[in-house]
Amino acid sequence: MKKLFDLLKNDERGLTLVELLAVIVILAIIGGIAFVSVGNIIENSRQDAHIANAIQAISAAELAHASGEEISEEITASTLNTFNDNLVNPFDNADENYDFTIVPDTDGEFTVTSDETECSFNNKTKADLSSQGRDICTN
Repeated sequence: MKKLFDLLKNDERGLTLVELLAVIVILAIIGGIAFVSVGNIIENSRQDAHIANAIQAISAAELAHASGEEISEEITASTLNTFNDNLVNPFDNADENYDFTIVPDTDGEFTVTSDETECSFNNKTKADLSSQGRDICTN
């Protein structure tokens, strides 16, 4: 029995404090990288939603124009009758002033301007917004 006890006593399979600290440091580094990556993904999806809202605003203006509404000067998306609900700001849901300025050009196309601080752009067409995506945002 004493030999068995001595064998078990000499069998040191546990973790040392240094090994445990090394594992904790590695997990902290991985967690930090994941946290930053998730933050970037969230910001990118907010910008994508903002660009999609701008494209939707241009489509609403095109629909209003096609249905006979005269759009000859600068308007805002919220004044169009084709929107049943207000646009939701992807950056701040409490912002009630979230809107786009839409301007018809001489070719019959519409351009949109956004003065949102997280993603602003000036006089962009639907093709510009579609092709450049979130890269069109200037802060």
